[in-house]
Amino acid sequence: MIRLLLVRHGNTFEEGQTPIQIGALTDLPLTSFGKLQAEQMAQYLIAEKIHPKAIFAGHLKRQIESARLMARPFHMPILNEPALTEIDYGDWEGLTSEEIAERWPKEYAAWTKEGKWAERIFRSTAAQHKSAIDQWLEKLKKTYAVGDTIVAVSSNGLLRFFQNGEKVKTGHFCDITILPNGLKVNGWNLNPKLAAV
Repeated sequence: MIRLLLVRHGNTFEEGQTPIQIGALTDLPLTSFGKLQAEQMAQYLIAEKIHPKAIFAGHLKRQIESARLMARPFHMPILNEPALTEIDYGDWEGLTSEEIAERWPKEYAAWTKEGKWAERIFRSTAAQHKSAIDQWLEKLKKTYAVGDTIVAVSSNGLLRFFQNGEKVKTGHFCDITILPNGLKVNGWNLNPKLAAV
């Protein structure tokens, strides 16, 4: 069995800034705190004596930058994986949560509370993302061996495909076992700063 550590990138909004919905079309870098969060994940890997066989990231700056900071102590390259790039939030992109909730109350509540896909709002389909994720997981099974650990950096919307729509905070991670016929979630939305204690 392969261990997969799914990590949400670090913060992209400075303290005091009003967060907005950012997806595949908004390519923000990490803040200084976001960089610290990625470094804390690297420290967790070191403390737990985990040496990843590979570190993957989606195509966005915040994902790549987080992955690079995690990979630095291991002197490893980053492998880009399109399946990990965040979803396209369509009409919600660039709006605050209050603005979205006011204009699309039912759809926003369904997405934030249940992870229900906002059809005709998001610009991609859930089926497209699920297919891409499934293909990537199959590739991992063929490429890596039992006992290997893989780290993958993505974003909150995309990570929700792995656990019934559940959210992941910035800088947090999920511990998953890739089984021959599915996935086993061992831990979800874990704080690396606390997990290594």
